[in-house]
Amino acid sequence: MNENELDIQEIIEAAVTAAHEAGVKGMDEKIQAAINVALPIGIKIGAEVGSKIGAEMGAAAAIEAMEREQEKYRQKQYYWKYHNTKLLLRNYRRLKKYFENAVFSEEDAEEADESFEGIMRGASRAASEKIFVESIQKNYITTKIIMTHVNKMLEVYEIMCKRSSRKDDARHWRVLEGLYISDDYTTAEKIAKRENIDKRTVYRDVDICVADLTALLFGVGGIESL
Repeated sequence: MNENELDIQEIIEAAVTAAHEAGVKGMDEKIQAAINVALPIGIKIGAEVGSKIGAEMGAAAAIEAMEREQEKYRQKQYYWKYHNTKLLLRNYRRLKKYFENAVFSEEDAEEADESFEGIMRGASRAASEKIFVESIQKNYITTKIIMTHVNKMLEVYEIMCKRSSRKDDARHWRVLEGLYISDDYTTAEKIAKRENIDKRTVYRDVDICVADLTALLFGVGGIESL
């Protein structure tokens, strides 16, 4: 690697470091932070070679590095939401039963200002799926916020699937309902036989449903795909 290549590598590394230090700031702020770090390095290089090329290369390298960081951040956030949607579906019957039989207390009212995503972020820190569910069930209000939102989005998704002109969409809902929603538990094997499809198609349908519901449950932030 020659001296110029080392200089460019220094710029890129500085940009990426700035991105990480920016933490949870907005992406525009992250990009600006990276440029603020990388641009002086580029100017220094430019001065040394007697031109503005170094400064331009510094800014370009910063932006390129930030775009990579931005994409990694999007993918990480989407995976988190997708994973939590799947956990909610797998435990839907248990959460529904708890919600329908839970007893409200005055102390629960203190949690009324929590949001769906805020509760999910707290629950997702759990070390196991069992603790994940228990953290949602910590009180009536927390469970109510989660289940009210999930039930509403399931209603929307059912309508979307049943009114779709694509035959597969109606099947997607039946698969989802049979595995996770209906009070009458059934298996992937039984669904495959009923729908005249193979078991792998059942699980592919589930993946499609989870992706669709991730977008519904988390809004615009749940649309980004891996």
